[in-house]
Amino acid sequence: MSTQPCSTACLADVSPTAPAGLRRRRSAALAAALARAATRPPAGDGRRHAVCTAARLLTAAGVRVVVVQPATPWPTGPRLVVANRVSWVDDLALRTAVAALPADDGTIWPGLATLRGDQVETELLRGRSVLVRPEATTTCGTEIGRFVPARFAPALAAGVPVCPVAVRARQAGRPTTATAQLDGETWWRSAARVVGTTELVLEVHLLPAIAPRHGTAAEVAALAEYAVAQVLEVDPPRPVSHPRRPRTHDGAGLSPRSPVRR
Repeated sequence: MSTQPCSTACLADVSPTAPAGLRRRRSAALAAALARAATRPPAGDGRRHAVCTAARLLTAAGVRVVVVQPATPWPTGPRLVVANRVSWVDDLALRTAVAALPADDGTIWPGLATLRGDQVETELLRGRSVLVRPEATTTCGTEIGRFVPARFAPALAAGVPVCPVAVRARQAGRPTTATAQLDGETWWRSAARVVGTTELVLEVHLLPAIAPRHGTAAEVAALAEYAVAQVLEVDPPRPVSHPRRPRTHDGAGLSPRSPVRR
């Protein structure tokens, strides 16, 4: 669990593995997919358009998505889906894997709908599921930042379950920070790193739902955070550039849980 924002040091292990010709072809395909998304407005509620567009962009960039289903199926009806926040790559993967309208967190795609933060509760009350990424900023993807309790308040107000999702990247089966887009880093720089990486897989882990009826926003945020951290932190080996940091969760009304030692 990071106590400091991720920095470019987290990317020290990442270097291009794709041949120059493949990188050029992927870059051209990604640009074409972006242009197509901008010129073809969605039909109906936009769900089919969003899934197809996101899948097309990921395929162009050379990213494969694997969805891991929860041990217990999610409840039917509206829900607040919460996921860790790494970059534009996981934003697209979540659009393909989760039937929920993403709330705006600064990632804007041409032709893909997002929801203003102040509309989340309204949409939940209307019966629509909403996706939020409750970290204050992006991380490199091997750890997570604090989940902001205020992002969970709409679920408590609407009385809907919270469904955590953990997103993690693998290159040839090993953890990688190749999909990161850190604060201050341009989209083009992040995209160049992604298209230059071979055997890149993004795992989307759907985790058991949390019923918010008997908890505060801080408690539900902590439960969701620990559920996501369990997936990210107990999976060795880690990139050597990102050392282990101690995990604590003061003031959330919950007992801290230490990660598995390496």
